[in-house]
Amino acid sequence: MTAVSAPDFTLTPEQRATLNQKSDWLGAWAVCKSWLLIIAAFALSMVFPNPLSYLVTTILLAGAQVGLAILMHDASHRALFANPKLNEWAGRWLCAQPAFQSLEGYRRYHMAHHRLAGTAQDPDLVMTQNYPVSRASFRRKIIRDITGVTGIKTYAGLFLMHAEQLQYMLNGQAIKNPDAPRGLVTISQTLIRNLHPFVITNLIMFGILYALHAPWLYLLWILATLSPFQVFLRIRQIGDHAVVPDSLSTNPLLHARSTDAAWWEKMLIAPHDEHYHLEHHLLPTAPSWNLPKLRQLLVNADALPEGSLSRGGYREVIHKALQD
Repeated sequence: MTAVSAPDFTLTPEQRATLNQKSDWLGAWAVCKSWLLIIAAFALSMVFPNPLSYLVTTILLAGAQVGLAILMHDASHRALFANPKLNEWAGRWLCAQPAFQSLEGYRRYHMAHHRLAGTAQDPDLVMTQNYPVSRASFRRKIIRDITGVTGIKTYAGLFLMHAEQLQYMLNGQAIKNPDAPRGLVTISQTLIRNLHPFVITNLIMFGILYALHAPWLYLLWILATLSPFQVFLRIRQIGDHAVVPDSLSTNPLLHARSTDAAWWEKMLIAPHDEHYHLEHHLLPTAPSWNLPKLRQLLVNADALPEGSLSRGGYREVIHKALQD
């Protein structure tokens, strides 16, 4: 493989300090935006109960779930709130656990991704290294996502991770935990300890829907998790690191991508400026709302390699990920 070079780009200490500036207010607004989308999605089907509104609600809920996952990601970098305790509490109770995730487990896994990005040991590499793929292969993947096959496998794995029988991995690999608890009582205690925030937050959501005489709408939250959420997540993963100039370069300008996303892509596939993923890898400690500023610095310095930039949004990304 021919070596790929990238322009030199270095942030000054002053620029780093500015971009790393956290904000409790902006963090709270980011969390509110995702939860407001959840409220609006449920309200749509309450006010206009019909099959079309149910479909739209499910899609919007999936987009909100993507948003919560990204905010969990920001909290794992301790970048969601300036207040460390608030960052941990909100990251866990308002972002991770409502969607059956673990902030602590995700942080351990994701820090390995950043530490090893651009190397063969990157745990996320397995999800993107085989792209581009044939159209038939991509079609099969999307069908599995839409029909819930991917989602069921994912959440069965997550259940075993919460039971600490498997290591917390989000790349589809099932690796046994050598220190896994043994015995029904111990495993049950482990599940109660790890899943009680999920149970509490989801019971609150169900209780509110029940009080509004629409408890069955909770099923759309589950459906969103099992189907469109998986589609959006796959597309975003491809956008983040697939078919980039050099996935085995430790330079983020070469192993990650910056995408010019349309408004609906920002709502469903890459909320909270996640489409600026190359920028995130350049400065992982910067809160998401500062990534557009970093993008502008890159543009001003003419430091974005063309192969690391998708000007046509995620449609262009998918086109690059498919073999002719």
